[in-house]
Amino acid sequence: MKEIVTVDRMYKIEEASDEAGMSYLRLMENAGSAAAAFIRKRVDVRGRNCVIVAGKGNNGGDAFVVARKLLEHVGNLSVILADGLPNTGQSKEMLNRLLQLGAEVLPFGTDQKLAAQKLAEADLIIDGIFGTGFRGEIPQDLQQLFVQINHAVAAIFCLDVPSGVSARNGLAAKNAIQGDFTIAFHCIKAGMLYDPARKYLGETHVVSIGVPDDLGEEALADGILVEEEEVFSVLKKRPADSHKGYYGHLLNLCGSTRLPGAAVLSAMGAARVGVGLLTAASPAAVLPSLISRLPEAMTLPLQTDDDGLISLENSAEIEKVLKKTSACLIGCGIGRKDELSDLLEKILCCASCPVVIDADGINNLSGRIEMLHQAKGPVVLTPHMGEMARLLAISTDELRENRMEILKRFVKEFGVIVVLKDSVTTIFEPGGTFFVNQTGNAGLAKGGSGDLLAGMIAGFCAQSIPPIKSAVCAVYLHGRAADLCAVRQSQYSMLPSDLLEDLAEIFVKHGL
Repeated sequence: MKEIVTVDRMYKIEEASDEAGMSYLRLMENAGSAAAAFIRKRVDVRGRNCVIVAGKGNNGGDAFVVARKLLEHVGNLSVILADGLPNTGQSKEMLNRLLQLGAEVLPFGTDQKLAAQKLAEADLIIDGIFGTGFRGEIPQDLQQLFVQINHAVAAIFCLDVPSGVSARNGLAAKNAIQGDFTIAFHCIKAGMLYDPARKYLGETHVVSIGVPDDLGEEALADGILVEEEEVFSVLKKRPADSHKGYYGHLLNLCGSTRLPGAAVLSAMGAARVGVGLLTAASPAAVLPSLISRLPEAMTLPLQTDDDGLISLENSAEIEKVLKKTSACLIGCGIGRKDELSDLLEKILCCASCPVVIDADGINNLSGRIEMLHQAKGPVVLTPHMGEMARLLAISTDELRENRMEILKRFVKEFGVIVVLKDSVTTIFEPGGTFFVNQTGNAGLAKGGSGDLLAGMIAGFCAQSIPPIKSAVCAVYLHGRAADLCAVRQSQYSMLPSDLLEDLAEIFVKHGL
């Protein structure tokens, strides 16, 4: 399991470490020493020209330690002060220790020509300019330095995070450092896993900085990078004497006469992850096309209004079936109207089983979000960035800049799980832990991909797999199947329904 942390959580970890006797200065010494050891292991530095570019904050302090540790090994070492003398006590101390060894230190502001020459002749460059505190844009007076670093014919090692990249939200400034290697201290910072940040990292390696093991709950990592082993520790081989009743009953309340495919794809997603029984509750006109693709499904034909949308008159029949089911999916392709908001509220109030709300189900929450407080059972929301922004009445830019803070508050306030879909999908749960998934590719950028995923999540929930684990497993498998499908059919040609073949192959590979 690979742990990740938000920037704010890392600050708490450092503070708790200091209080436990592992001082900030010691952590900096450990970080720089570990980075230098990694660099020497990865590259033969003997006889090489090494340039270390240090900022005035604590990332610069880490860089000074690296310089001190490499000084006796490299052929020629220079330190460039990117933005003047350090301004933190720890960084000042590390610079003083370096100067005592006679290292060459150049201020970029007054020796730009010499600094440019050093960078052009460098075999390796260590970036210690900004670190995890960076936000916004690179100052204009440093743009030239960043351009020179990126144009250098040298291996670039970034300390903790490439300078110019936000470890908070994954945004990258113009001319951010394009690393060949990123040496993350203690844990990967969450923002580094999102686009465009991850394109700047190069190879990422995590090094220990000596954080004490037991610092209390507040100092634990708050995120997990989803990996295959975690997924298949949840999904077990089926007992030989099991029957369909073992694997749950899903009520799939999806589709409209205008969007029948949403009902088909969501139902097929649930079926392919092994749900025992599936009731497709859709407008009567939708069901023939669904049954032609999935004859295994049971059906609940629903009345519609003049627009072909599910009528509120179906609520009593839906509630009756809901009492027999172990999970419910609502929203894929159902459209938007006040009566559907009313129907969603009725379902939340009476369903003791997990309810997965996707697409138009989320849109029908807009303006009535307080109904989530009435939910009788667990709720999983599966919005893409635009749907989540609409639900919160904010812009997608604001959401992207602050997704961690916003979603952590949201899931805590409403007690729900949120699967926030983006090029990198994040699953948030009310306890404060988040899960980042990096499987998947741009071939998923097609209508229907989300319907398939929602069905998979709901299908796992119906099998009594805890909702948070259902969401994590489904998101990983959906993306992994897409990666395999792209190899077979290309990102251009692959369709969401094609993923079902690759999903089956994944289960075969793992003996399920």
